[in-house]
Amino acid sequence: MNISETYAKINEPIVPPPGLIEKTLAKTRRRGFPLRRLMATAAAAAVLLATPALAAQTEPGYHLLYALSPAAAQFFQPVQKACTDSGVTVEVASVRVEDDTAQAYIALRGKAVDANIDLFDSYSFHFPFDQTSHCERAGFDPETNTAFFLVTARTMDGSDIPLGGKMSFSLGCFLTGKQALEGEEVSLKLSDYAGEAGTAEDFLRTGGGGNLELMDSAPMLRPGGVLAEPAPGLTVTAAGYADGLFHVQLCQGDATALDNHGLLWLEDGEGTRLKSLGSVGFADLREEGDRLDYDEYLFDVPPEELENCTLHGDFWTASARIDGNWRITFPLENAG
Repeated sequence: MNISETYAKINEPIVPPPGLIEKTLAKTRRRGFPLRRLMATAAAAAVLLATPALAAQTEPGYHLLYALSPAAAQFFQPVQKACTDSGVTVEVASVRVEDDTAQAYIALRGKAVDANIDLFDSYSFHFPFDQTSHCERAGFDPETNTAFFLVTARTMDGSDIPLGGKMSFSLGCFLTGKQALEGEEVSLKLSDYAGEAGTAEDFLRTGGGGNLELMDSAPMLRPGGVLAEPAPGLTVTAAGYADGLFHVQLCQGDATALDNHGLLWLEDGEGTRLKSLGSVGFADLREEGDRLDYDEYLFDVPPEELENCTLHGDFWTASARIDGNWRITFPLENAG
């Protein structure tokens, strides 16, 4: 059989099993979908299941097919053990399958790769079975600028890994030049900010930590100029009192770009740590295409005690973000 005949045979209409169609429809019924939407979902499922080889070749088609049948989506994914984009190659280094567990070492190689590379939660992996999985950094080779990550997956029901399956790993970006500065004293004379500070209401609250009530109700200081820069890309932009609490505001830049962040606390004259009551996160999105994220820490300390207090923190930063579109697919069988 020649290549044309093989391709034609692969793409011949495949009638989905009645049980799979019924299972798909049952899911939509339980969720209370309107009839029109239910019919559209069923039609889309039927089309995808009739031509899965074609559906798996497009990104939207692959994800929809994977939602309907992970085994079918992975079966029709072509094997591609390495992928290069933005000057970086992602490839599978080795695979081990034993009983209910599959493990794969994924290698990232290129000039931009360093020992502290962070995948920034931009990765995903797909298997042809229900599973629990996680990914962790496993090593770095400085001679070849190669970082290794270990992906581990286990079947949900404890059954053996099905033979003949394939795993897909995709990555959208990663961070490099990561640094951690811990226990740093911030050069800021707190007593200069013992008065009331101006507040703002026109920002998007993005969360925070500690006291949940404060996260929702505490006022936010209006950001100003740079008062201190404890780490590259992290600046103190406001400090002062609001509603009886002392606030210190840390600007992270665009946190969605480099994930720069910190943790602040005060220390008294004897070096005793004074923890914050909590923090409020918010974002300034007023300028189109330009974002600034802030974490504001709240302390229950009287103004007269600021003279004997100093500001300290732990800070984590990255210097660059590399974007790309990497995807590899490989058999789940012992190799490497």
